[in-house]
Formats: sequence, C-alpha cells, structure tokens
Amino acid sequence: MVGNKRNIDSNGDNSINNTGDGAQFEINNYVGQKKILNRTYLFDFCLKFSEVEDAPEVYDADLTSDFEGKMDYNEIDVYKDIFFECDHYLDDVEIILEGIPRRQRILSNINTKYKKIKRFGQWDNKDELCEGVYDYLIEAIQNDNNSKSIFVEDVELAIHALMYYAFTKCKLLDPIPIAATG
Repeated sequence: MVGNKRNIDSNGDNSINNTGDGAQFEINNYVGQKKILNRTYLFDFCLKFSEVEDAPEVYDADLTSDFEGKMDYNEIDVYKDIFFECDHYLDDVEIILEGIPRRQRILSNINTKYKKIKRFGQWDNKDELCEGVYDYLIEAIQNDNNSKSIFVEDVELAIHALMYYAFTKCKLLDPIPIAATG
C-alpha cells in the first residue's frame, strides 16, 4: 500500500487476489463455467402475475395493433386463441417486468429458445413452436424449488401472458415482412 491508496492487481481468471485490510486469498476461477438461466426471475414474474386480479367476465378483446395480422401471417391457431385470452394482461405484464431486475433476459431467452426450436427442432406448424417455448418456460418454473406455492393454472396463465407480451415485442414468432404489409 502506498500512502492511503490501495492497488488491485491480478484480478482476472485463475489469479490470486489479496487486497485491503484483513483480506484473505481468493482464487478467481471462472473459466469454463457454464452460464445458466436465473430461473428466479421467471418464478418471480409468475408469482407476481398470480396476484393480478382476474379480468372481468366481459372485456374487449380487440387488439390495438396488427397483432392479429401477425398471428395470421404465422398461421397460428391454438396460440391465437390463447393470446386473445391474455390480451387484457399486457399492461400488467409490463408493470410486473418493470420490477424485475434484468427483465430483458426473460424476453431474450424466449427469443433464443424460439429461434433454436425453429432452426434445430422438428415442428409442423408455428403452434408447435410456441408450445416448445411454453414447455421450456413451464419446465423452468417446475425446476424452481419455490414453485410449489403457485397453482398450476396461475403458472400457465402467467407464462401464456408473458409469451403474448414477447409476441407483441417481436421476440416470439416472425414479424410480417415489410413488403407483405404495404
């Protein structure tokens, strides 16, 4: 230590770091460690979403943008109905995601999983692609030790609402090509 300044050297992979008053040796060995999805964010989302009040019996299912056109372009049938049922939850999903750290990773993981299934998986239609993303997300929740406290129906609805939100943000399914719209 020179004067009252501290110096931090050798703080990369496989180095020894001993800095500061009462410091101990710490070996930083991060090389080769597999990155994993922090499933807690998805669980937190589902938990918060399960607390959202149910929609009134009658609500306006009209979409405010050309999401229906995008659904038709992607030729989804089953998930079109599922997404219409989740339409009124878009604002709730937005508010919930604002409170989750690194929320962009949730949408990024949905987009990556969709692209992988589309590229490397076997599927006959885009509903099957959506179902593959759903299976991935439901598995992530089921692997979370805390997920026993949420009803299956709440988890399913939360995941479908999140998928629809990802759909509206062009992270799920293909966007309509510009040449096809005009």
